Amino acid sequence: MSDTEVSMESRLICELIGTFALTFIGAGSIMMGGDLTTVALAHGVVLAIVVTATMNISGGHINPAVTISMMVVKKIDNDTGLKYIGAQLLGASIAGFILSQLLDGTSMVAVGHGMGTPAPNAGIDLMGVVAVEAVLTFLLLFAIWGTAVDPRAPAIGGWGIGMMVAVDIMMGGGITGAAMNPARWMGTWIFTDMADMSHLLMYWAGPLIGALSCSLLYNNFIMAPEDEDAKLRDHDA
Repeated sequence: MSDTEVSMESRLICELIGTFALTFIGAGSIMMGGDLTTVALAHGVVLAIVVTATMNISGGHINPAVTISMMVVKKIDNDTGLKYIGAQLLGASIAGFILSQLLDGTSMVAVGHGMGTPAPNAGIDLMGVVAVEAVLTFLLLFAIWGTAVDPRAPAIGGWGIGMMVAVDIMMGGGITGAAMNPARWMGTWIFTDMADMSHLLMYWAGPLIGALSCSLLYNNFIMAPEDEDAKLRDHDA
């Protein structure tokens, strides 16, 4: 399905719902006191489902870092990209608001989780957080390019992407919270810790550095050239 066959409204609604679902399920699993494996699988499975559901409509970005990196390598135009980012931030914020109203102050809220907002371990400094988030997001983008963007990608929907998020959280959750997604992070942050701006830079800079690095690398050195794409299409025809 080409972009011209899908209205902008449909694409933005998909990005909003997808980011809402990721934030609502992901942050909700933390607020309910889930252990690291449960939280990782909650994020990974819901992302796999929403990416699969939206990839043929909006591309299934569900993440401002993904959208910005695709804008840089000209996979999406700037006007559309900015609208996507707005929809993503709105979807995550709606999820954060609902969670704050439904669960905050009840016995179900695990004390100290900050409404499921990723936060760094006390033993890691700003540069460490940025570095870890950059590496985790780089790996996420590698999965996105290799399983969804590249024309040679296997037809597995969003499951490779979701599973990469899950294993990233299993590794990095105890270090930085493994956000990898500024919208997912901000969706709950604005309702709990907005007075504290100290984490704002690290949870935008890290994912953006990782996403841009991987997208530039894959697009310039791994992606099939256009003539090879044509051969692949001819072969499949």
